[in-house]
Amino acid sequence: MRLGTMRLAWVALAMALGTAGSAAPDGASIMRKAVDAMSKAKTYQANWRMVISMGNMGNLTMNMDMKTTSDGKARITTEPAGQGTGMMAAGGAMASSLAVSDGKTLYMYMKAMNSYMKMPVSKDRNPAFTGQLGALNQKGTTFKLIGTEFVRGRKCWVVSVNQKMPPNVPPGSKATVHAYVDQQTGRLRQMKSKMTMPGMGPGPNAGAGTPKGQAKPAPMVMTTTMVLISEKINAPIPASTFKFTPPKGAREMQPGMMGGPGLPSGGPMGGPSRRR
Repeated sequence: MRLGTMRLAWVALAMALGTAGSAAPDGASIMRKAVDAMSKAKTYQANWRMVISMGNMGNLTMNMDMKTTSDGKARITTEPAGQGTGMMAAGGAMASSLAVSDGKTLYMYMKAMNSYMKMPVSKDRNPAFTGQLGALNQKGTTFKLIGTEFVRGRKCWVVSVNQKMPPNVPPGSKATVHAYVDQQTGRLRQMKSKMTMPGMGPGPNAGAGTPKGQAKPAPMVMTTTMVLISEKINAPIPASTFKFTPPKGAREMQPGMMGGPGLPSGGPMGGPSRRR
């Protein structure tokens, strides 16, 4: 009887240890590993596909080529992939942009305007880790593991990213951000965000606080999906990559006069710093 009891105890212990060993990691540790793989690598190069959808206003797809170094240099090239739909089609031309940082000065060039601007870069800020990716590394951001999902054939952890709304977003806006991290490699595979902003025009239904006889503005919803196509870690990058030469005829503009998809200053998720 005692032998049987001991056997049961050992089986229970083995099962407990096995369960503990296979338990899913917490969202924060998953994201810390994924961010470090990019931000702390000697060099990081990646191609991303970004799809922006605004419902009835249409969709826009862009390709983003990113090159960055651990000492703050970066080069981000964004080009539209095909023609957008609806009203978003008009923004396709503005999606063609280039951001180059030598670690001290950031240059942002808009092809459609043949114009560029420059500004100093903070020591703790790399332009490659702003915009959509910046949500991963913003101070005060919290993470929660919510499940698993396959992305391009790879099983990924799905982590909910809860960040403070940046000051350039209209009051009353709400955002949800999900990060998809490869379970096998610990690398980021996909980012999805949904931004709901107060409407600026009439909507189909009147609501509380709406003047009598006037329709309540319909909210604006923008969803952005970034999918990793390919990446290289610690592969050599020529020094000339991080040198900006203004195209012929390009004129310099003052900061704040330019914006658009793909630029570090653009998008509702822009603005966070990179921590080392």
